[in-house]
Amino acid sequence: MEKVIFKRASLSAAVVAALLAPGMASAAQDMMSPEYGKSYEAFIDEGKLTGGLFYFQRERDRVQAGPGQDGKYHSNLSHATTQAALNYNSGYAWGMVGLDVGGFGAYDLAVDESNGVNEENEFSFWGDQWGSGGDGVPENGFSLSTAALKLKFGDSVTAKGGYTQLYVPGIIGVNWSYQPGTYRGGQIEGNFGGLYLTYAIADEYKAPWFKNTAGFSKSSPYASDPFTDANKIDYIHGLAARYTFEDGTAITGGFGQAEGYMDSYHFKLAHKFDVLGGLNTSYQFYGSDTENEDYDGLAWQQALTASWAAGPYSFRLEGMYTKAEGDLGNYLPRLTRGYGNSQGANEIWWDSRSDWNHNEEKAVFFGTTRTLDDLVGAPGWAAGVSGAYGWDANNGDGTLEPGKEWAVNFDVMYTVQDGKLKGTLFKLHYTDYNNEQDDKGSWYYPNMFSSEHDVKFHIIMPFTIM
Repeated sequence: MEKVIFKRASLSAAVVAALLAPGMASAAQDMMSPEYGKSYEAFIDEGKLTGGLFYFQRERDRVQAGPGQDGKYHSNLSHATTQAALNYNSGYAWGMVGLDVGGFGAYDLAVDESNGVNEENEFSFWGDQWGSGGDGVPENGFSLSTAALKLKFGDSVTAKGGYTQLYVPGIIGVNWSYQPGTYRGGQIEGNFGGLYLTYAIADEYKAPWFKNTAGFSKSSPYASDPFTDANKIDYIHGLAARYTFEDGTAITGGFGQAEGYMDSYHFKLAHKFDVLGGLNTSYQFYGSDTENEDYDGLAWQQALTASWAAGPYSFRLEGMYTKAEGDLGNYLPRLTRGYGNSQGANEIWWDSRSDWNHNEEKAVFFGTTRTLDDLVGAPGWAAGVSGAYGWDANNGDGTLEPGKEWAVNFDVMYTVQDGKLKGTLFKLHYTDYNNEQDDKGSWYYPNMFSSEHDVKFHIIMPFTIM
């Protein structure tokens, strides 16, 4: 294995050297000229130093109505956490080379340490890295989110490598708290008129609630050793292409792979109709197949989405259908099995607690948001209500009675419009989630917990230093 890694590293170095050699040779010839100095100064002059202060408070109660339980709601998450982040994004020296560096700190102002699930609150830290386990108590501390070299080749091609965020449409993305997850890897992107192309590869990842990156695994983080030879995945990679026509219609296709474990596929067709003030629609397909029994054949999710606006109102209507036969019984939106070990780029997210992704499950979502400027007499206010309903949920072999779940959400938001706090967002979100089979307990269906009341309060305060 060490020889393989050495060969890959040598090959990567050779490719980078070949790409850089002509530009570096030219730079060496002209390094005493005024033009050279001016090009180098762009590294600093075009750099940006930004950051943010963040506050998140959550109170989530989950019903305990399974066999032998009292049928009442009990605390499941209870914490108040603050984060501070700082990011530097340089310009491109000589129009070609730049650097991105960023990190953040997280601190629990209050947390219920009597409940071990709070160590997984996802806004402070759940131990050092994925798979390392924890002691039932969340950790405070600091973590690097970005340390990457970036390259630009003309006006069409960019590349980056190091500790960074990767995005391949429908295939590879990152988890978020207020901060992004981090891959150890690289990506190249090209824009050629209406055509976008990209390829990315990584051998390690960390969700933002881990301090350091870890390798990829076919197992869950609760396994005794998720990184045995049988479980270890050496790398994940993905590529995608998108073509946008002059009328705005866009077609996207992608392919991804977790070495020795999973192949994934993505297709998206998006079009904006000139009705209802602009009706945005899409059809999306996500598919995956595994080399083991996690999926029995191709598992997939298909979705239809629509969004439009009318005066102070905006609307979303979406529907989804999932097929996931096999041991897992639900569709994973990523290239690895365990949550937080990697992340995909599935665009369907309803902030309604469930993933709505069981085998044979059909689900629909409708939501509306209204700006309140005319009602409160001041700009920046908005409120929203939404709901989701899923039915026919089952396990991987379809032997259970079809399950049902539904949720109702309420949101109130205010964004500061001017002054030193301009751009600061205050948001209150409430979800009433209902599992209609609570008497069977959480996880009777592979990815369905029992009913919950969930309250989340956010303060997001971005700032720019330079």
